[in-house]
Amino acid sequence: MVGSVSVPEGVRKLRTSVCCPLPLFNPPMVDPFQKCRQFLARPYAASGEDLDLVKFVFSSLSPAGNAGPFMDIGGRRILQFGTNDYLGLASHPAIRQRAAEVVAEYGVGQPMGSRLLTGTVAQHVELESKLARFKGTEDALLFSAGALVMIGVLAALAGTNDMIFIDENAHATLKLGARASLAQIRVFRHNDANHLEAVLSKSDFKLGKIVVVDGVYSMQGDLAPLPDLVDLRHRFGFRLIVDDAHANGVLGPQGRGTPAHFDVQDEVDLHLGTFSKAFGTIGGFAAGPSDVITYLRYHAPTYIFTKALPLVVTEATSVALDLLQAADDRRVALWENARQLQGLLREAGFRVGPTQSPITPIYSSGLKALYWARQLRERFAIWAAPSTYPAVKLGQSLLRVIPTALHTPAHVTYLVESLEMIEAILSVGQLMPVD
Repeated sequence: MVGSVSVPEGVRKLRTSVCCPLPLFNPPMVDPFQKCRQFLARPYAASGEDLDLVKFVFSSLSPAGNAGPFMDIGGRRILQFGTNDYLGLASHPAIRQRAAEVVAEYGVGQPMGSRLLTGTVAQHVELESKLARFKGTEDALLFSAGALVMIGVLAALAGTNDMIFIDENAHATLKLGARASLAQIRVFRHNDANHLEAVLSKSDFKLGKIVVVDGVYSMQGDLAPLPDLVDLRHRFGFRLIVDDAHANGVLGPQGRGTPAHFDVQDEVDLHLGTFSKAFGTIGGFAAGPSDVITYLRYHAPTYIFTKALPLVVTEATSVALDLLQAADDRRVALWENARQLQGLLREAGFRVGPTQSPITPIYSSGLKALYWARQLRERFAIWAAPSTYPAVKLGQSLLRVIPTALHTPAHVTYLVESLEMIEAILSVGQLMPVD
């Protein structure tokens, strides 16, 4: 047990005692580790019941093979709606074959070293060129993880003479990058161009301005109003940065993302992305003007001071990019599944909010998201993950469901019918633990 939160076997248990007590001082020192013990006693200021949700979200073990529509847990076949593998490329034979070839020749770790030392190889440069063509920009820069893109770009670009204007629902890594920069930070209401205009109007015109948004918001599934932001860009002269992690491969012609979807790709100053969603691999990139990319190459701390993207991932991602651009049939299947799922959920009385993407949040009050997730898994062999703070606001929860191109209409119908059954059982107070 960790406080009152149990952890499944195989997950390392944290100790609640202090392994290295502080020396005694008079007066006593304030222990910065005290917050850790307080958290373990009551995570996120949760009530007693909420501890179950925290435990369920943060301690659930998933099988290693969890990218397809089904996964195996202890010999039990589970239908899953919990990954970001939108196009089903994570297990694509061509990607796996290329990865196996690279591992057989070079192993899993090469090239060794950071990009500025011994880490850069021809395959990195080739993939960067392909990504620039994909996003319609002059150049692109590879990072070893998506989070490193978001943090490093803002930390490098925004200085003491700049202001960052960031959507309140922007991804946590973008917020961290903003805080890591030396810029002043202003937060505007989610997708509210009028509020952004008001905040811009009050800002110091002598300072540089950067507006930062997600193309697709990872919890709500709605899109940034890029045409409205472009209009403001013309009026106020800011630079527009779009994190398109959940849109690349999903939206726009050939899956080129939210700016292409709105036909404003040339109005976006910097395109950020990850490979851990529709690409089915890991890593990330920034794409934009060659002078900006060159500056980032020499100044982004999360690019300079970390190991280069391994060759096996680089080559697998290069194959994935080719497949992604040619995957119109998979995009059609993905969107058909998404529309079917969201339509059936709304007809059944579930609240999915204003999502405009395959991301399907099912909003609930109290702990219902936890009940849904548990009963789906235990009674109906369906994996759907509940989300809690810090992914959503404190005190809120939702069931985040994502159909993929590899799901069938029957899979979607079964999910919705299972949720309806759980609601029917709840309504008559007959929901009992499964033996």
